[in-house]
Amino acid sequence: MRNFTFYLLLSTLLVLAGCGGSSSDDTSSTYTTSYIQLYNGSANSTSTRLILTDDDDVSILIGSATYTDATSLISYTPDSYDIALSRLNSAGDDVSILESTLQLKQSYKHLLLLSGDYASPDLLSLSFLRDDSLTDTFKLYVVNLLPDTTAYDLYISDSDGTFDDATLVSTLNYQQISEPMEFSTGSYIVYLTIAGSRDVLFSSASYSFSYLTEYVLVPRQASGPLQGNVAIDVISNTTTVTHLTDIEATAQFRLYNSIDNDEPTDIFLNDSVLFTALPSDVFSDYAQLDAADYRLSAIDLQGQYVMKNALLTLNQGQSKAVVLYKNSDDVSRAIVVEESELPQIYDFDVNVVNIINDYTSLSLYFVPPADTIDTTDYAIATLNRGAQTDINLPDGAYRILLVFTDSNKNNTLLAESELQQFEAGKNYLLVAEPDSNNGYKLSLLH
Repeated sequence: MRNFTFYLLLSTLLVLAGCGGSSSDDTSSTYTTSYIQLYNGSANSTSTRLILTDDDDVSILIGSATYTDATSLISYTPDSYDIALSRLNSAGDDVSILESTLQLKQSYKHLLLLSGDYASPDLLSLSFLRDDSLTDTFKLYVVNLLPDTTAYDLYISDSDGTFDDATLVSTLNYQQISEPMEFSTGSYIVYLTIAGSRDVLFSSASYSFSYLTEYVLVPRQASGPLQGNVAIDVISNTTTVTHLTDIEATAQFRLYNSIDNDEPTDIFLNDSVLFTALPSDVFSDYAQLDAADYRLSAIDLQGQYVMKNALLTLNQGQSKAVVLYKNSDDVSRAIVVEESELPQIYDFDVNVVNIINDYTSLSLYFVPPADTIDTTDYAIATLNRGAQTDINLPDGAYRILLVFTDSNKNNTLLAESELQQFEAGKNYLLVAEPDSNNGYKLSLLH
């Protein structure tokens, strides 16, 4: 794994104007309004809303973006606006993050980039005239959001080239924005090095810059369970942000052994033992691995297979959890879930797995202290046996109830947790499973 050490900068509200447009009097006959988009690059943030308010005190919600995501590109009337960034708390109330003003110019795209510590974030602004004269080229900007004191060089090469063939696009410190460069449309590899060095820290797979438009590359740190990794986001004119990962980045997984057995189990990856004598009801540590397809097997102390040749696919920069269980035919199987890469601070993405075979389908309710299953906003209505899903929960305390509803709509409470308070920065796995003592149980793992 390529690890980067980051030194967060103390910051105040900062609005930086990006270069790269034409004079303020220039307009486009193709792009006749103004255009605005928000990218969330604050690594300890949550879903953040962008609201514009005009001189008549009329407000419009442009959209919202989680970390490493962007809103849609919205066209709007050129004018001066008050802008507000906010988040919703667990009660559904707006919590202000920052406020500023913005002049939307005709024919210009205004890309706002949220960065820094979410408690006191920075807002960068990259504004440029949308170029309708491109015939077989695209324009490329770079915004460096790697929060340390090191300057980085970003290069690109043709997809069939090497780093020795690459062109230097920019040299940038934290929060700096490059001048645009123009390249022929096609597929390219993106590289990152320390400024002035020829040692490649990051090399992407081939990416197709196929549109006659402006692209913005954003080197940034990963959040979630693989925080040491670096990615480069590609922002265009859609809500989809492409995340370029290092082709040499490692992946990781951990395994929960739910099979009740008096004897521990050896977990094999391909033909080598990975976890020795893993007991039941135990969540293993992470195993760091190269990106690849693996055969996952489990063998008891007598050398008999508990499970054989489950497929585990790990791509670069992925973190996964595996639940080992027995299905309704009493055959051991593995359920694989991908862990969220989001920060898990203001809200939590909880992976949920149901391995109870006695019922075709169950329901899960996440109930705040003042609510019941009838009033809570957070529930999984249908969770089939052997299935997985996930739910996003605002920061807060919850009782978790596992319920079976029969054909007459009568409810049976199968299991219930104590009041749970999620811890910031942790990725959670919730397993609804059989329990030899009480029938069923809910295991909340992290």
